[in-house]
Amino acid sequence: MDQLGYGVIGLGRVSARHVTAVTAMNGTRLAAVADANEDKAREVAGQHPDNPAALGDWRELVTRDDVDVVVVCVPTQFHRDVAVAAAGAGKHVLCEKPMAPSPAHCREMIAARDSAGIKLMVGQSTRFQPAYAMARRLVERGDIGQPVAAQAQFVVGATQPDGVPQDFWRFKAGAMGHGYVLNFGCHYIDTARAIVGADPVSVTARVGNRFSEGIIPEDHFVILAQCAPDIDITVSVYGVPEAAPACSSGYSIFGTEGGIEARTPGAPPRLCRTGQEPVAVQIDEDLLQGDAWERYHRAFAASIRDDTPEPVTGEDGMLNVEWGLAGYLAGERRCWVDLPLCSEDCEFCGPCLDETIPTGDQ
Repeated sequence: MDQLGYGVIGLGRVSARHVTAVTAMNGTRLAAVADANEDKAREVAGQHPDNPAALGDWRELVTRDDVDVVVVCVPTQFHRDVAVAAAGAGKHVLCEKPMAPSPAHCREMIAARDSAGIKLMVGQSTRFQPAYAMARRLVERGDIGQPVAAQAQFVVGATQPDGVPQDFWRFKAGAMGHGYVLNFGCHYIDTARAIVGADPVSVTARVGNRFSEGIIPEDHFVILAQCAPDIDITVSVYGVPEAAPACSSGYSIFGTEGGIEARTPGAPPRLCRTGQEPVAVQIDEDLLQGDAWERYHRAFAASIRDDTPEPVTGEDGMLNVEWGLAGYLAGERRCWVDLPLCSEDCEFCGPCLDETIPTGDQ
């Protein structure tokens, strides 16, 4: 396949990252863009050197002969419908995170992938940030012995009444994949899993709301996961009225022979080996080529051309969603919740402040 044609569906803020990545790669072309607001699609198309087709109906995009890869950037509750249709049309799919609002939706997407024989990748960009990807390499080469635990903690701005964005419905619908637990947490658990090479099997949590009552379902959470192999992963996100840079934000990895601190995505991680002074570790050059979105787009394109596994599989995306939903359930029930979720919880989409979420295509 000499050139891959890309179609981007949903032209909100994150779509620009994907358009830039496709433009930066060799052997790719932006063939089409689609948005329910066709004027927006024409505006984006008119600014791009590939002169892509501008469409108001995503269904037309997924059937185009010049589109090989569909990038799904619509709101989370529509991911399944677009991804399944694209797979049915024989297109490879790169779906923004979180993968879907429920494990049931994720499973339908995976089944469509398998039936069509296409590639399906979930856009978990955080694991491709240089410091975190380098931390993974340090673990892989045994610099801290056997990993035993990972902690991720971040401070973010709590949603306030005077700072509600125009797409406020995304937060108000929290359950549909846009609450803090799924929208932020799916990145952090995915990256922790990638660094230590362990997957959650049981989850407990505290999910709360200090500063955003009545606006969004939650503004902070702490989720502890027991993993296989025997590793603990803790992910904490704290919403505050005015977020400031915090020295404690980022990842700490603990091993039998030392630890790693990866605090800033682009800064060198610190290696702390037992009995030695901490040292900053230079990040490998290949992890600094382009931004995280470009790196994962390149890796996905390579998996298509070489018929190798996707860098972030549908199963990865589904496990990240299950982790977050298990956190909601564990917080409500004050217990541990096992993964995979039992059949009666597979339709669960989390708490919802307001059931009047948008319906339709995008």
